[in-house]
Amino acid sequence: MISRAGKLAFRVLLAGGLMWLATRNASWTGILTALGRGSWTWFGVCLGLVVCDRALMAWRWLALLRAVETPPRVPLHQIVRIFFVSTFVGTFLPGSIGGDAVRAISLSRLGAPTRLSVGSVAVDRLLGTVSVLLMAGGGLVLAGRLIDGRLLAVSLVVATLGVAGIMLLLFDSRVLAGSVRWAGGGRFPTIERLAQKFLTAIRQYGDHRVVLVGVLLASVGVQALRSAQAWCLGLAIGLTVSGVWYFALIPFGVLAFLFPASVSGLGAGTASFVPLFALAGVPTDDAVALSLLFWFLGVVGNLPGGLLMVLRSDSSPTGLASSLQKN
Repeated sequence: MISRAGKLAFRVLLAGGLMWLATRNASWTGILTALGRGSWTWFGVCLGLVVCDRALMAWRWLALLRAVETPPRVPLHQIVRIFFVSTFVGTFLPGSIGGDAVRAISLSRLGAPTRLSVGSVAVDRLLGTVSVLLMAGGGLVLAGRLIDGRLLAVSLVVATLGVAGIMLLLFDSRVLAGSVRWAGGGRFPTIERLAQKFLTAIRQYGDHRVVLVGVLLASVGVQALRSAQAWCLGLAIGLTVSGVWYFALIPFGVLAFLFPASVSGLGAGTASFVPLFALAGVPTDDAVALSLLFWFLGVVGNLPGGLLMVLRSDSSPTGLASSLQKN
């Protein structure tokens, strides 16, 4: 078993290596100059978009919970608190998976059935992934003229298969349930049992298609807000790139920021911005500055959860985070 310190050291080294790759051809003087010419007015607009972003994310999880929750229902203020605290704790855990686990376990500790806790968080994550893939597919079309035709075709096929697979999982998981049984073949009963429970937790949403469509639209809205945030950050540091480029490229950057082995996306996300925005003619220094600001904006958006965690601690998300990191 790899120790907790070993895992953390690996993530730090990986993030550092990716940061070096991203900045090896950049000048830190140029990066600091780009950051220094930032407009506080545009930064303020970005913060406003972050508020809308987090509010929409909280609403979509609440909508999923209320769709299948039976009395007694978890009070609204506790759900909101769990959501924001989990986003803060997730800043220090691998990718977004750790924050999702904290959210599900915290909800279960308040007496919610495991199926509800796991199902709501899983479906929220799956629809979020679909929205990123949809936005990435749209981005490929927007930037397709600058991408090799074969790469464009392969990328669109991958995005389409990803969306189709997730939608099949949500709306009719019988095929996937059968695949789990076939793949296991009775050789891994524990894994098969856990997989079946996971699929059962997701299947409870099969008859709530209106809710699923609403949450999917909200998820697309969240991704659009992320692209708008990056656009405003670009305007803040004086980039003259068309807004179309942000909506075309940011979904791929978001996927990189979700890379679970890095430190809150730092490193992987930064490394992705340099080649992505090179397509739009953005210099390396400015691309690195933009990526750092985008990362920092996400961290700032998670800070309210830290404040809620300090003010009150009904459940113990910090303890949950520690236990998750030890596994």
